[in-house]
Amino acid sequence: MESKTVFKLFAVSQPGIEEITLSELEDLGIEGKVVPGGVEFKGGLKELYLSNLWLRTANRVIVRVASFKVKSFSELVKRVSRYPWDIYFPFSQKVKIRVTCKKSKLYHSKAVAERVLKGIHHRLKHQLEEAKFEDEGTSIIVRIENDFCTISINSSGASLHKRGYRVVETEAPLRETLASAMILASGWDKRTPLVDPFCGSGTIPIEAALIGANIPPGLNREFAFMKWKNFDESLWNQILEDARKEIRDFPEIYGFDISEHAVKAAIKNAEAAGVKVSFKVASFPTDNMPPLVYVITNPPYGKRIKVDAEKIYKKFGDWLKKTFSGYKVGFLAPSDRLALATGIKCKKIISFSNGGIRVNLYCNR
Repeated sequence: MESKTVFKLFAVSQPGIEEITLSELEDLGIEGKVVPGGVEFKGGLKELYLSNLWLRTANRVIVRVASFKVKSFSELVKRVSRYPWDIYFPFSQKVKIRVTCKKSKLYHSKAVAERVLKGIHHRLKHQLEEAKFEDEGTSIIVRIENDFCTISINSSGASLHKRGYRVVETEAPLRETLASAMILASGWDKRTPLVDPFCGSGTIPIEAALIGANIPPGLNREFAFMKWKNFDESLWNQILEDARKEIRDFPEIYGFDISEHAVKAAIKNAEAAGVKVSFKVASFPTDNMPPLVYVITNPPYGKRIKVDAEKIYKKFGDWLKKTFSGYKVGFLAPSDRLALATGIKCKKIISFSNGGIRVNLYCNR
């Protein structure tokens, strides 16, 4: 039977794409509120499981466990020890504590982490080992600002962008969550053939295939909440079963790249993801293309990979106009100048950071 506990939850997403994460939650029947860096929402175990399984644009789902005023280390230990940490750490396991302190009497992050762990140990009847990385176990996020402490538990474990299919990397890959944000923001109808002429290791086509076939991005991975004391295996299995029943056929999806290495990587990654995508080594192909398409892509813009970006964007725009009788397009560019080089009338839809570079998604819809 599902626990009736209501959690304060937070879906962490990259600044600039929070509204897309909110619309994903709403599609799951979950109400939320956008704040910088993510979406706040409430729910029980069902909402916790659904959001981890289905969110394509969030990096993790965290549970707000504790919040209180604190001005001394002894007070911090005392307050932390009052919370039911045995729910999240039912056995001796690894924990990673990440701390940020701002405008507070407690400003030494390492000392704060030590006291939080001490408070947890006071509550538990066993010791926890500190992990080097968040992927190793359940991680705790501590934020102290203006002497107000908020402690959260990462329910996801490894970041949600780690779907498990990226078995081969290429230079300057696009993160899976950002690829999904591009696709969802572009307004693709999930049926019209989708083309990516700069596919790299295949992230955009693979994410599009998962979206088009209604396959949850977290279907084949594990989550930190599976090790919690309150893990409801029957509820989780029911959610998985319901999700599998809703999987559809794959739409037509094409990925092209001039790099043979990139296309080989894309093919292997698509196989690992269990999706159907047609990949080919090509530069702006014109033969055997569907007449009406959605083109969603991340062209090289000369920041991390040195190229004549303006020339590439112009050729990209010329190819679209020459090859297809009708097209909708969504592409990334770091500036209006490069977007204008395509010769396509489009508008800026969203803006976010990709590998430290501020980029915009431009669409002609």
